[in-house]
Amino acid sequence: MRKLRAGIIDKLIEKKATGAEIDFLLWLSHHQNEEGKVRGVYYKDVVADLYISYQTFYNVKKSLAEKRIIEVSKDSRFYDDWEIQILDNDFSGEELQPGRTTDSYLNTGLDIFYRREFYTMKANEKLMTMLYVKIAGAGSPNYHIGTAKFFEKYTKLLCVTKRTLQNYLTGIRRWFSIGIKDRTYWINPLRKKVYRENGRSDKSERAGQIAGSLCRRFRLEEAGKAYAAIKSLAEQYTYKVRIDLEPALMEALRDHLIHINGSILPRRWRRRRINEKYLHQLLLERLPEGAYA
Repeated sequence: MRKLRAGIIDKLIEKKATGAEIDFLLWLSHHQNEEGKVRGVYYKDVVADLYISYQTFYNVKKSLAEKRIIEVSKDSRFYDDWEIQILDNDFSGEELQPGRTTDSYLNTGLDIFYRREFYTMKANEKLMTMLYVKIAGAGSPNYHIGTAKFFEKYTKLLCVTKRTLQNYLTGIRRWFSIGIKDRTYWINPLRKKVYRENGRSDKSERAGQIAGSLCRRFRLEEAGKAYAAIKSLAEQYTYKVRIDLEPALMEALRDHLIHINGSILPRRWRRRRINEKYLHQLLLERLPEGAYA
């Protein structure tokens, strides 16, 4: 569910978010459920995807929590990952419309938010880019503002000088056509760079996070095969049921391992190879009546 509320972008600006904080929040938005939560956030996954150090991961997780942009918690059953909630980013009560943006949120599934060019930009350049992509997605592709008003507004908003702001405009030209006419700035996204298809889907990314998390948490055998089986089930039911799918899948997987090992105690589990059909059956038993959307 690749969306960020407009208010979160405002908060990032207000709290003077760093580039690494913005990157991590975007990563979370690519893997969150409808309520804005990501379970099983594993530091090695984030480090590999964002090309950051282990220490940067821990620093950013802590700083975003201190700024009240995310909330971090632990499932006591699993010691090496976290559950992270993006605060004020709950879309569970709304109809899902992947690929569409409004003035109330930013579509973070666009190609621009996966490209290394974006992640190497300065923090305020990223924030300006996010703002203008959101505005364009709301039906105003040709954002225009008087030059004097532009500098007055954004020097105050970003707490920078006019010269620095001019440098930011140069930096974001890789994504936007920026021109001046009649003392007015016209800012228009370069569609082939911003909106180009990247082969990723909302369902696939969410399902991949679920599968990777469960394979690691339950230390499953034949990890590649198990990952593919769990991801397939997650993709099949993501957005198809009204309930939070991941806890149901987790409990179905736990029931599966209890059954094949004859014990409810994980320390006694010697067999950790799953049968996809049996897991599917257990998942269906976990879905309550009326669960389907």
